[in-house]
Amino acid sequence: MAEETEPGTITAAVAAAKAKAEADKKNAALSNPAITEQIQMILALKSIDSKLEEAWQLYLKGDFDGMNAAILQSNFYRNNNSTARARLQAKTSQPGVYADGLDKYRLATRKSLVSSGLKMDNALFEGLAVKAYDSGMSEDQLKQLIVTSGLVTGYGGEVLGDTAALKSYANSFGVGKYLDDKYWAQKSQDLFLGITTTQDIEDEVRNLSASAFPVYADQIKAGISVDSLASAYKGAIASILEKDADSITFDNPQLRAALQYVDKDGKPAVKPLWQFERELRMTPEWELTNNARTTVDNLAYKVMSDWGVI
Repeated sequence: MAEETEPGTITAAVAAAKAKAEADKKNAALSNPAITEQIQMILALKSIDSKLEEAWQLYLKGDFDGMNAAILQSNFYRNNNSTARARLQAKTSQPGVYADGLDKYRLATRKSLVSSGLKMDNALFEGLAVKAYDSGMSEDQLKQLIVTSGLVTGYGGEVLGDTAALKSYANSFGVGKYLDDKYWAQKSQDLFLGITTTQDIEDEVRNLSASAFPVYADQIKAGISVDSLASAYKGAIASILEKDADSITFDNPQLRAALQYVDKDGKPAVKPLWQFERELRMTPEWELTNNARTTVDNLAYKVMSDWGVI
C-alpha cells in the first residue's frame, strides 16, 4: 500500500514551485535589455508621471505584464512614442539625419550640465544620452534620467551659487539650523531640473521663519530678515556682554529667547529692549566684563562718597 502524502506537504510543494516559477520569470525578464531600459526609464520619470509610479510598484511585485500595461497608459509613452519611432526609423533609414539630431541633443544637454557645474563620466553620459534619445525623451527628461541614475554627487556653477546664496538667506532669517544637508541636496537637484526656483525656496524659508518667530510673522513674510529685526538685541549683547557682534548667531540662547519671547499670558510678544538689557546684566557672563567691574567700582565710589569716606 502506497504511503499517503500529507495535504500540508502538497500545499508547501505547490507554493515552492509557484515561487520558483515567479523567480524564474523575473530573472528572465531582468535579463532582457528592453526590460532593463524600461526600468531605468520608470525610475527616472516616475515622480512626475503617476502611471509610471504604478508601473514601478507592479515591477516590484514581479507583475511585468501589469507593468507594461501601465507604461502604455503613461503620459510619457503617449507623448514620446511617436518621437521614439521617428528617431529609430531615422537611425535605420537616414543614419546621417539620426546622427545630426543626436549630436544636437547631446550638445544641448551637455551645455546645461556644464552651466550647472555638474560633472559625470563622459562615457556614461554618452550611453545615457543615446538611450534617452532613442526612447524619445526630451532634453529635460534626459536631465531627469541623469539625476536619478545615481551618478551625480553634487553641483557647481549656477546651481552651487544659487544654493550658497539661499543658505545665507536662510541664516539671515534665523532658520538655517532647521535645514539640513539632505534638504539642500534636494533643492540643488530641483533647481538643476527646473522644477523649483530660487523664489520658491525663499518663500519656503520665510514661511518657516514666520512659524519660528510668530510675533514678527507679518514683517518676515514681507521680506524683512530676522537679522534686521534682531539688530537691537544683538547690539545689546555686544555692548553689555562685550562680545564681537559678528560672532552672535541665532544659536545664541539669549538672542533666541528674546526673539521667541512670550508675555505673561503665554502669547508671542516683542520683548522690551530695556527688559532684555536688565536681564543681560543679571547673568554670570556680565559679572566677568569690564562693564560690570566699572559699574561696581562706580557704585562703591558713590557709596563711600555718600558716607564721607572719600
